[in-house]
Amino acid sequence: MNRNYQKMLTMLLNVGNPLSLKICFKKSGKILKEIMNNKHQKWKILFIQTLIILLFALIWEGLGRSSKNIFFLIGTPLAVAGEFWQLLIAGNFIGNFFITGAEAVVGLLIGTLIGTVLGLSLWFSESAAFIAKPFVTALGALPVFALAPLMIVWFGVGFGMKVAIAVFSTVFVAFNQAYKGANSVALEYVDTLKGMNASRSQIFQKVIIPGSLDWVLSSIRLNVGFGLLGAFIGEYISSNEGLGYLILRASNLYNIPRAFAAAIGIIALALILDNIAQFIERRRYTIVQWISVPPQLWHR
Repeated sequence: MNRNYQKMLTMLLNVGNPLSLKICFKKSGKILKEIMNNKHQKWKILFIQTLIILLFALIWEGLGRSSKNIFFLIGTPLAVAGEFWQLLIAGNFIGNFFITGAEAVVGLLIGTLIGTVLGLSLWFSESAAFIAKPFVTALGALPVFALAPLMIVWFGVGFGMKVAIAVFSTVFVAFNQAYKGANSVALEYVDTLKGMNASRSQIFQKVIIPGSLDWVLSSIRLNVGFGLLGAFIGEYISSNEGLGYLILRASNLYNIPRAFAAAIGIIALALILDNIAQFIERRRYTIVQWISVPPQLWHR
């Protein structure tokens, strides 16, 4: 909850006499003004962002119209909008949009789950973490594009291959975030539970997992881009569907506006997934409660 709203709520709850009521109204007026100014500031930011996009589009349109050669290389926003509309009418966009989204989301979820479980599990053994870390660093440094041909051999050219590349793109980020999160938990909390004769598994459930949750949830947001990149690479290398395929096909036909139109779909997909990740991140305290507090105490 916003601090200004908290102040106002506290004052309203503490009203007990006419004098305090008068003071409350005076202070609440100032706080309301602050809240309105904050909202006004958000509209200012939105206006500036919109202005930047429009200015960029105008410059792009002007450059594209300046010569045929430049139009061939970069197109124009109006041409991109026209191609986008043609893709929608033909029914090519929506289906490919959801295919790329499904590949990215499945790969993101599997990669984040595997990486998080492995990263948190290394808390149980420092020696295992010491042995595993160089291998994880080495594998994480491998370019995904270099492994894509192997993924085709192992998983074919279908949905599984794109998911596998997305998993490989996301698993190491999740691993590192979870491992750092587990090791960043304050030792006094661990020592307190040890003093209460808690087992290692109880300490892991009650302290390590909740304490590292911020790191784990931040890995989801980081992995949105990596998951989409993995799905796109898989489609770009070998596919006959998805937004990556649309971009590749348009590029091969030198239809730059259509390639940009498909790229807008990837940007929209990234924004949608990022907003979902933010929503989950804002609910982290509910997740902590679900993990560490017995269900019978939730509503007390």
